[in-house]
Amino acid sequence: MSVSDRMLKIIKEVSADPFLRELASDSARSIVYIYVEYPVEPEYGPPIEEADLPRGLVELLKSRGIERFLKYQWEAFQHIVKGDDVVIVSGTGTGKTEAFILPVISMLSKESPDNRGICIIMYPTKALARDQYVRIREYVSAADMRVEVYDGDTPEEVRRRIYSEPPEILLTNPDMLHYALMYVDKFRSILPRVKFVVLDDFHMYEGVFGTHVHYVLRRLSRFCGKVQYIATSATIGNPEEFASLMFRRPCKVIRGVLGRRGIVKHLLLKSKRTKIQEAVELVKLCVKAGKRGIVFADSHRVVELIKRLLDKSGLRDLTAVHRAGLRPEERAEIEDKFREGKLMFIIATPTLEIGIDIGNIDVAIMATVPPSYIRYLQRSGRVGRRGQISYVMQILGNDPISSYFENYPEEFYNRSPEPLYIDPRNVELARLHILAMCEDAPIKLSELDDFEYCIAMSLVEEGLMRIVHDKYLYLTEEGRKIVRRLRSLRGMGDKVEIYLKDGKKKIGERELPIAIRELFPGAIYLHGGRVYKVVSLDMDSRRAYVVKVPEEEVNYVTVALYTSIPHVDKVIERGSVLGIPYHYVELTIEERVEGYIVKDMYSSRIIREEYLDEEISYKFKTKGLILYMPLITFSKIEPLDHIERAKAYHAVEHALIIASQISIGAGQTDLGGISYPTGEIVIYDGHLGGSGLCRQLANKLKETIEIAYKIVKNCKCYDGCPKCIYSPYCGNNNKYLSRRNAIKVLEHVLRGERTVERELPIHSRGYV
Repeated sequence: MSVSDRMLKIIKEVSADPFLRELASDSARSIVYIYVEYPVEPEYGPPIEEADLPRGLVELLKSRGIERFLKYQWEAFQHIVKGDDVVIVSGTGTGKTEAFILPVISMLSKESPDNRGICIIMYPTKALARDQYVRIREYVSAADMRVEVYDGDTPEEVRRRIYSEPPEILLTNPDMLHYALMYVDKFRSILPRVKFVVLDDFHMYEGVFGTHVHYVLRRLSRFCGKVQYIATSATIGNPEEFASLMFRRPCKVIRGVLGRRGIVKHLLLKSKRTKIQEAVELVKLCVKAGKRGIVFADSHRVVELIKRLLDKSGLRDLTAVHRAGLRPEERAEIEDKFREGKLMFIIATPTLEIGIDIGNIDVAIMATVPPSYIRYLQRSGRVGRRGQISYVMQILGNDPISSYFENYPEEFYNRSPEPLYIDPRNVELARLHILAMCEDAPIKLSELDDFEYCIAMSLVEEGLMRIVHDKYLYLTEEGRKIVRRLRSLRGMGDKVEIYLKDGKKKIGERELPIAIRELFPGAIYLHGGRVYKVVSLDMDSRRAYVVKVPEEEVNYVTVALYTSIPHVDKVIERGSVLGIPYHYVELTIEERVEGYIVKDMYSSRIIREEYLDEEISYKFKTKGLILYMPLITFSKIEPLDHIERAKAYHAVEHALIIASQISIGAGQTDLGGISYPTGEIVIYDGHLGGSGLCRQLANKLKETIEIAYKIVKNCKCYDGCPKCIYSPYCGNNNKYLSRRNAIKVLEHVLRGERTVERELPIHSRGYV
């Protein structure tokens, strides 16, 4: 679509919509693009009487106006009844729950009430399981069956009832299964009756968390008989492949309705204000128009800053923050207030991305570009569930991703959901779960595959497990000590606990390695709308101590200056793309925080640099890519050429990591990178053991290089700026960067000029 056609479409939409006219009247804001999503009429299947359902359930469905199956629901019903493992992919609010719960109830209703099978429905969070409980209870009760919630908040009397008289449907979460498998004998005793395992919001189980869940299911399968797997998601790019990784077996994909109930107007907005300030102005506009909504951002810091500005704008009582790090009861209170109409807007990190029902939502404002198109679809899927006209507003800033989509706006909405990936061969996570598996019940050597056997033998050598009668593996006391610390799947890596200075009150925690970049001495830490300053960080005890600071005294933020040093432990795979050799490797990364930048809280203007009295370091194992870029000469004078090469490859590293947000859906902090003046670039997963993103990056390397070239080529700056190669997470404060030099390197690559592998110069200066 030409620029003129875009403008005509925008003018047409704005002139016909009073709310958009008001939005467009602000001279500091421009509408870059409007995409209108219209309702899609679903295809219908047979009447519900055609399914063999209990009479009471049929009457309930009819009382709700459900006379017929949707076509995809009927297809899912038939495959599930036949015994197939299935993945159901259908849009938000299109009846995925009915697609799996009705056939499950149908099959269980045919069994003897005294010894019926059990269906475990696993939700990614405790809150979502409890949110879905009321809906599922109505269906189950209509069929004279029971449903219970089994999580950390389940009362003791309910737990006893679950163990003595198991319900047909059990709602839980991965963390509870992980814990109960290890420590609750009575829970393990009911598992032979489990016939179905359902994973709702299947797309949430990607990366490191997904690998944890993969191993929890592996451990669960030891106690169950033949289990049928069912997964559901509104958005997933590779359902068949992803399910086969998760479940270790092939699954049938059922594709459903991809449309909405009502009209949704998607807007790309550009503002002369910062993204944070623009989000505040949009909330004020929506509140004035009587529209309720959610502001999404991927950083808890951004969320807290937006809330601070809204408070100053007089909207303190109508807005609230919802993010990880707040106590569950605090988040639940915020959700209740929104449902009751006491709040107009919630400012949230991805904690509200999944389908907790918090009532009617008219507007979703994206203060940051979501890390993937899947995440955009999930967040935008929160609006318009009642069929009203709703709005999704994506704010574009002066960052490279925003600039890319400002130049290519159609690409923003023409993308497909990204493929998801887990890494079952994440050695760090496999070690933890094999120890946990041994705590669940002693392991027979014969039940381990080759990879698991190698891990187990290494644990035996370390004295964490022992072999008995040449057949069984048992934990040693040292192994049991490690297992006792594995309370939560979301906290199985190292973390830093945050305490008030006197050490008496814990206010939160942060995962490593990101923790050392946020909790160094002198850092400003925002938590729950309050401002704290870090007094000290003790890496031996994994504790940070903070003091509360009056909000009016702090108008700045701090960003770490750090260095990353890679050590290659093992080459997993060798390959070549566009003549560029690459190695996919296991790495040990040492991160060292040396100081920090002080920036204005709202404009991001750099005020000063500070250096720590003593650097803070942390080592972790992960996986990554080493790219051997063409070695280009920029100057005949060697010292000058060294500097120009450093600027070139550092800029290419930034551009590739930025481009990966488009090509593979990586978040801004999911990948780290190091570059060397000799042409080597290391890009690594920023999570313990590896998240699988670098594995995906290897598969999409050509596309990523092409996007990186567009980013650096199309910028109008002289030689580098926040719109092309500057990164807010650069450990060198965006020093030694050259857009023009990066263009030369990438043009050599795109011409297919071959290069050769070289030794990684880990002892020379690298740039992150």
